[in-house]
Amino acid sequence: MYNVASKSIIAAMLASAICFSGCSSKSAERIEAEKLIANADSALKVQNYDEAIAILDSLKAKYPTEIDIQRQGMHLRPQAIEGQTIRELQTTDSLRAYYEYVSDSLKQYFTLVHNPELGEDYDYYVIKEYKNSNLFNRTGLEARVEPSGELRLISSLVGHPGVKHTKITLSSKSAGQLVESAEVPYDGERNYRSGSTEMITFIGAECDTLGHYLTNDAPRDVTLAFRGAKVHTMPLSKNDRKSLELSYKFAQATAQHRKQVLKLDYLNKQLMIARDQAARTAKDPE
Repeated sequence: MYNVASKSIIAAMLASAICFSGCSSKSAERIEAEKLIANADSALKVQNYDEAIAILDSLKAKYPTEIDIQRQGMHLRPQAIEGQTIRELQTTDSLRAYYEYVSDSLKQYFTLVHNPELGEDYDYYVIKEYKNSNLFNRTGLEARVEPSGELRLISSLVGHPGVKHTKITLSSKSAGQLVESAEVPYDGERNYRSGSTEMITFIGAECDTLGHYLTNDAPRDVTLAFRGAKVHTMPLSKNDRKSLELSYKFAQATAQHRKQVLKLDYLNKQLMIARDQAARTAKDPE
């Protein structure tokens, strides 16, 4: 009987030890999880939203079985996202206002042209000097800005049919600089030839290197070259330079303004979702 009692006591002690070991391990995990949720809450209160989200990510990865603490994290996360979003909304709205101001300031140098030959709804801005410009009758450049902010550049070469140009370059001999457009192969549409007139329409990234060059302290002695089977060069005229330089700036500001407006719309929707999630998770028992 003594042996039976002793064995029972020993078995009980072993079971207790095993339970203590398991409970101790679980308790340690819970303590660490609670520390993380407390740290996330503290970061949130001092508006350190990025740190709060990083901590909550760590909590989710390390202690997925601590369900009640994970629920607390599910409530804190949308609050952190809300704080992030409000901060980003403020920055984005400031950028929107800035680019709107720049765009409006530059618009005074432009006139809006409606050309039904290019499409019923096709409008574009050109500098006022080129309101009635006819590129079929002159050699040079004309930059255009669409209401969306897309830059287009038309090159026209008249009286030199053998050149068959597919790209243009701007260069300065005194500064040893040369920049070029993308190459637009002859296709009868964007690269158009009729009689002694050659015209190319460059779009966006195909020509923005040229605009960037002129707006960043390019020398005054800039040469325009039409390059293809042959090369035709000429000084870049004052109005052609003004057309490309101002159009590039106007296009950049208009496109950035549009981008910030779209971003504001996205962020406002994100804010609504975060607030809705915060309200729903607040109902969950902790």
